[in-house]
Amino acid sequence: MLVLAGCGGAQSHIVVDETSDPHALAGCATGDLNANLAIVSDLRDSYHEMIVCGGLQLDFSDALVNVIAHAALGRGGPSQLAYRGNGLFETGNHMMAIQLARADGRALDFDPLDPQSYLAGITVAASPDRAIDAAMRGGSVWQVLGREAGALDVQFQAAGPGFDVLGLTLAQARAGHLDLGKIARAIESHFTIGNRIDVQNEHGGTTIHYVLEGAPVPLTDVQDGKKVPMQLASIVAERPETGQRIRVTEWTMQFKGDGGRVLDGTIGMDVDGGAFPYSVRFTYNHDPMPNVELRCR
Repeated sequence: MLVLAGCGGAQSHIVVDETSDPHALAGCATGDLNANLAIVSDLRDSYHEMIVCGGLQLDFSDALVNVIAHAALGRGGPSQLAYRGNGLFETGNHMMAIQLARADGRALDFDPLDPQSYLAGITVAASPDRAIDAAMRGGSVWQVLGREAGALDVQFQAAGPGFDVLGLTLAQARAGHLDLGKIARAIESHFTIGNRIDVQNEHGGTTIHYVLEGAPVPLTDVQDGKKVPMQLASIVAERPETGQRIRVTEWTMQFKGDGGRVLDGTIGMDVDGGAFPYSVRFTYNHDPMPNVELRCR
């Protein structure tokens, strides 16, 4: 049983982990109990990649909707993601892929994280102090720009291929003072976003490979709820030392980034092979760590 303090220090909650309870499987356990439970701890460690990838997608979507504001701060999107064309972004190790598309079905023929795609030759009048502050503090665009975030002085040479996404007429854009909040909401409404997470690793003596796929959803849904759907497509988890293998029986997971970076949902699993069969249930209650329940089969 673990007691974890909340971020503010005033609250705490209890994470129940029955892998440390020698009586949890008393009705069926034989042989070396710790060796036969190690696959559970290994999986829990591997599933932490869902938090990493979920956070990366939210960083991406925030960079996208604030692409013009970030131009004022000299920022781009997450450095881990490279643009492959046709709306596809991918990490160098191929673990995380994000597929962006126009909501109206038209081809996405520009880099959506490049401000030049919207306003070619863009320049933004932002004070040097603001730029230095951004580099030092790394806060959100709204925190860094403060009152200036409502309307920055933006100049550009020509409308780019993604100009229509900004929700502005050319005359409004030429006026120079752009409402960044309005632009962010317009960008949200013009895109859908999907993902694919492909995790292959070894934790302890367990070899793990699982694939999660998030079907395209409106970008507005992701931004409003700060959530990333994570639907299981396939999983293989084996521990050669004990001859064990995992079968997933339930999966209702999603990442949440509304103030913290946590998971919500349940993963039900059967462990076959080894000294005895048993079932496992991970329950994430808006937490990076799950409650772990064990049951005899």
